[in-house]
Amino acid sequence: MRVFQFKKDNEYKVDQDTFDMKIEGINKINCITIDNPVQNNCLCVINHLVCKFEGNKNIAHLIITNDDKQFKDTTTFGGLNIGYKYDKGETLDNLEIDIVNIDINRAIDMLEEYSLIILPGGNIQIKLEEPQEKMSLQISVGKENI
Repeated sequence: MRVFQFKKDNEYKVDQDTFDMKIEGINKINCITIDNPVQNNCLCVINHLVCKFEGNKNIAHLIITNDDKQFKDTTTFGGLNIGYKYDKGETLDNLEIDIVNIDINRAIDMLEEYSLIILPGGNIQIKLEEPQEKMSLQISVGKENI
């Protein structure tokens, strides 16, 4: 396993950068993957993962996965690759760590009580029950060289 979830506390701090991403004007998506590439020589700490939908209510599943999905369009931030697509298939051998109900036009932090450490080669997915055309994503990421 290359992703670890730990309860937030004030003892461990990493300098954070915040990334805002708007997804719109594309076909509907239901899967967002945040990947720490194998060749990256750092672990990434995600303290905030805020989602906001502009179309309708939705349920988002936060999943630790071993899938190595390739995306046509990928954005890089803080050493992480962020990609999204419509994914018809079910992923196997994954660990669901949270389920979050997200209301229309209300930002929800999927990591309210926890933080995630993603080692090189690790990734997480936000899998949506209802595909979306418009949404916002905000990620706070800190890096530590290893």
